[in-house]
Amino acid sequence: DFLSRARAKGFTMPDLAFRLAMDNLRNRISYAPDFDKGGEDIAYALLVLAREGAASMGDLRYYADTKADDFGTPLALAQLGAALAAYGDPTRADDLFRRAQQRLSAATPQRGWRSDFGTYLRDTAAVLKLSAEAGSAAINPVTMAALVSRDRQRLSTQEAAQVVMAAHALADPNAVPGLLVDGAAAAGPVVRRLTDRETAATTIENVSGVSMDVTMTAYGVPLVPPEAGGYGYAISRSYYDMEGKPLSGAVQSGERLVAVIEVTPFEEVGARLIIDDPLPAGYEIDNPNLIRSGQIGRLDWLKTVEVESAEFRSDRFIAAVNYRGSDPFRLAYVLRAVSPGSFHHPAATVEDMYRPEYRANTASVQVKVLP
Repeated sequence: DFLSRARAKGFTMPDLAFRLAMDNLRNRISYAPDFDKGGEDIAYALLVLAREGAASMGDLRYYADTKADDFGTPLALAQLGAALAAYGDPTRADDLFRRAQQRLSAATPQRGWRSDFGTYLRDTAAVLKLSAEAGSAAINPVTMAALVSRDRQRLSTQEAAQVVMAAHALADPNAVPGLLVDGAAAAGPVVRRLTDRETAATTIENVSGVSMDVTMTAYGVPLVPPEAGGYGYAISRSYYDMEGKPLSGAVQSGERLVAVIEVTPFEEVGARLIIDDPLPAGYEIDNPNLIRSGQIGRLDWLKTVEVESAEFRSDRFIAAVNYRGSDPFRLAYVLRAVSPGSFHHPAATVEDMYRPEYRANTASVQVKVLP
C-alpha cells in the first residue's frame, strides 16, 4: 500500500521489486481460502491491486456480491469498496461504504487484541479516508469525523497514520487559509524550532468565521531526567558479568556484560509490545543475538521470552514481543564497554502498540567506563 501510494506520487523505486510484490498479492488472491468471518487480508490485497490496475473485476464483484457480510471488519468492506470505485463500479462501492459506516455506528469503541493492529478508531479514520479518496457520497463525512474526534486517548501508530491520511483526503487544496499564526496565514502545518530564550507567546487567530480544531504538538529535552515509572507495566534494567555476577559500578574498557531487561505487566491481557533499550555512548552491542535460556552457564536462572523480531542497532536494542499474561518476562543480550569516560544512559522503555498510554520506563542514569 505504501509503495503503491509513493509510486503514484512520483517517487522512484525498483520496478522489479514492485512487480514481485504485486505478483505475490495476485497469488494470494488466487489461492485464498474461503472464509465465513475474516477476509481482511483479501480486501486489503484487492485494494492495492485495483489501485495499480492489476485486480480482476470478477474477483471484486464476487467478494462484493457474495461475501460482503462475511468480512470481519468495517475497514475490509471499505477497502473492497475503494477497489470497486477504482474500477468504475460506484454502485457496489457506495453500498460497501454504507455497510462499513453502519457497522462502525453500531459498534462499541474498544481497544483489544487484533491480528491486524486494528482498533475502532483506526478503522473509522481509514473508512473516512477511503471514501473521501474514492469521491463517494455514500457516507456522511461529518458523522464519521465526529466518531474519529471523540476519541481523546493517545493514538497508536496505526491510529495516528490513518487520522492524518483522513484529514489529508478531506482537505480542500484550494481552501483559503483560515488561521493566522502571529499574524501570518497558516496554509498548512506550522513548525517552529524555539530556544529557551524565546519565551514570547504565540498567537493563533481564527479568521474563517467557522469553528476549527487545532492540534499543537511540542517536542523537547527535559531539564530533569525522568524517574522510573509507568502505567500498565513496569520495566527494569540490570547488568551481569559473563560469570553471572551483578554489576552496579564502573566497568573496564573492553569488558563484556549481559544486559537483562525485565517487563512486568499489571494486567493479564494480550499485548503487542515494543521494548527499546538505548545504549550509553561508551558501549556497543557485542553479539547481535538474543541470549536464550540456559545459554550462559552462570546465568542458568535466566528464562527469556520469545520475540517476534529484534534489532541490534549501533545506539540501541529494540525488540517486538507478543505477550499475554501477568507474569514478568525477560530479554537479554551481550554488550561491551568500548570507550573510557562518563556517559549518560537513557531510560529503557516498553510500550503497548495498541494502547500507547500503557507504557513504562526505567530511570536515566550515569555510567562510567575505566581505561
